[in-house]
Amino acid sequence: MTLSNSVYAQTQDSVLQARLLQAQGAQSPEAFSRHMDFYKDPSGALTIEEILQTNDDKFENLKTSNPHFGFTKNTIWLRASVQNKTSDIDTWYIHVHENFLPHYLVYLQRSNGDLEVLESHNPLTNFSDRSIIFPELATALEIAPEEQVTLYIAYRSGGSSNISLSLETDRSFASRSVKKTSKNFISYGMMLIVIATSFLSLVILQRRVFLSYFLYVVVILLFLMHSDGVTFQYFWPNAPQFNNYFSIIIGLAFSIVPYDFAREFVRTKRFHPRIDKVIIFMMVVTPIIMIPVAFIDPQQAKRILMFLTLIAMLIGTFAGVLASFKRFKEVRFYVLAWVFGAGSGTVMNLRHFTDSAIGQHVELDSIRIAILVDAIMMGLGVADRYSQQLKERRKADVRSLAQAQQNLKLNDRLYDLEEQYRLATELVQSRDAELKNTVHDLRQPLHALRLNVEKLRTGNRSEDLGSGDLDATFSYLENLIANHLQSSVGLENHVSAAGLSDDTALSLSAILSSIHEMFQPDAVEKGLDFRFVDTRHNCGIEPIVLMRIITNIVSNAIKYTSSGKILMGVRSFPHELRIEVHDTGPGLTSEEFTRMKTRSVRLMNTPSPVEGEGLGLNIANELAQKHGLELKILPERRTGTSILIKIPKNGVFT
Repeated sequence: MTLSNSVYAQTQDSVLQARLLQAQGAQSPEAFSRHMDFYKDPSGALTIEEILQTNDDKFENLKTSNPHFGFTKNTIWLRASVQNKTSDIDTWYIHVHENFLPHYLVYLQRSNGDLEVLESHNPLTNFSDRSIIFPELATALEIAPEEQVTLYIAYRSGGSSNISLSLETDRSFASRSVKKTSKNFISYGMMLIVIATSFLSLVILQRRVFLSYFLYVVVILLFLMHSDGVTFQYFWPNAPQFNNYFSIIIGLAFSIVPYDFAREFVRTKRFHPRIDKVIIFMMVVTPIIMIPVAFIDPQQAKRILMFLTLIAMLIGTFAGVLASFKRFKEVRFYVLAWVFGAGSGTVMNLRHFTDSAIGQHVELDSIRIAILVDAIMMGLGVADRYSQQLKERRKADVRSLAQAQQNLKLNDRLYDLEEQYRLATELVQSRDAELKNTVHDLRQPLHALRLNVEKLRTGNRSEDLGSGDLDATFSYLENLIANHLQSSVGLENHVSAAGLSDDTALSLSAILSSIHEMFQPDAVEKGLDFRFVDTRHNCGIEPIVLMRIITNIVSNAIKYTSSGKILMGVRSFPHELRIEVHDTGPGLTSEEFTRMKTRSVRLMNTPSPVEGEGLGLNIANELAQKHGLELKILPERRTGTSILIKIPKNGVFT
């Protein structure tokens, strides 16, 4: 196409005034951009003839290292005058380092006014319609030695207007093409290895984390292939409109899958519930926001997605850093990998949201480096986690064996107690009241102990069960049987020597803790909240005496309380120490309390029948009087019962 002389004459001044590029070889994007002018066309309807007739002062000098005008809907016209200062190069290439532009036109105006259309792409242009079959946009042009031409490039992007253009020679373009293709497929090959490894790990180890990582790497691979233009070239070459929208699809996936992987690897649901809620919120909100925006304004959707992707990487990194404070060994490789990922996301956003000189190749290379580091770190992380799990499994086996041995010992001791209890029961009808008291004192603690041992045997017991609590309970029962059976019926041979211990070594805290542990199963079985307030005080009362008194009081409290709470604790006063047991049962008057201290008297105003012989308070009262203690009731309670054991501070120390 040739312009008329008048049009050509009108454009000469503009051409002469343009910043002439005297090309002696290939020109980098930064060097090429220094010789460009630009003009924004808001309507997007201007033709090349209208652009050539535009007043020259409407073109502005490009002040950035790359053409960059943000996320604009304007059509951008670029102009550059080039003179071939070589003697042996005729073929040159305009290389746009972008995989796809829905609107892309290239014109060449020669010094005689001839105008050539070198490239004309619209949203329906297939990949095969390109003048050069290359994943990125490339246009060949012929410039003879010493010839001066003017280039006009018009483009409109579906996303950011930040593009990178270089002027290449035949040799430099071939070299760049080989390097880019090699770099692409090396990175693809490495990622395919990572994908295959994660898939095999998923199949073999059946761990959800490998599925999350598999999806994570697949999405990154598709993102890179799309950014490189490979997807348009090989996957859907005849679907340019889908190619334009695929940026949104893969961007949406890229802003969600990191959350899923972070949740699984860091295990935020278990260890960090607050950050887990934030992650779930972002996983739900991101598509809710993006899907409508994608239909309303695809360009705006791409802009938001870049920011959301960075947010996802930062939150994933933060979750890892948070976990490292308590589980550094477990997440150290994850944190290092995601720091690189967050850095790559930052580079991507800086390129599109600032006037920095970051080119697309820098952005994509940062992603490749990040995924390479990610693959290495995740491999080390998985291997390290597997090693830690093996160590934990060995420790668990050792703990399980120790627990089994402990259970065996407890069962043996329980069997001895059961036998002695059976013997005591058979003798109770023919022996005196003291032996009957012993049998009464044994019944409830032995029942509670049986529940604890049964739970240990079946594995239903909580892990915080201390062996000291059970040992104290066993010692109490064994000593109780040993002392009373031996003194009453001379059954030295029936007492398990293994169960005897030095009772005087028990502190008041240990005694009350043992009683609390002893009766906790019965309280739980009735739905009662049995609480024990620990104490630092001690007293000189014989531990087995104190245990017999308190167990009878606590046993009655559980027996007569149908719902609510039971509280056991110690108060210190100037002249005495008080052990208190409070319940929310039917309550007792002072008269009822006095009567119940009489042998075989039971409370009748209970909401439901209770088992027992009415010996509890009588036994507790007799023991208290025998050892210089006092059993009292708080009469001012409106509901429930509060019973006190007063211990004079003769020999009391705090």
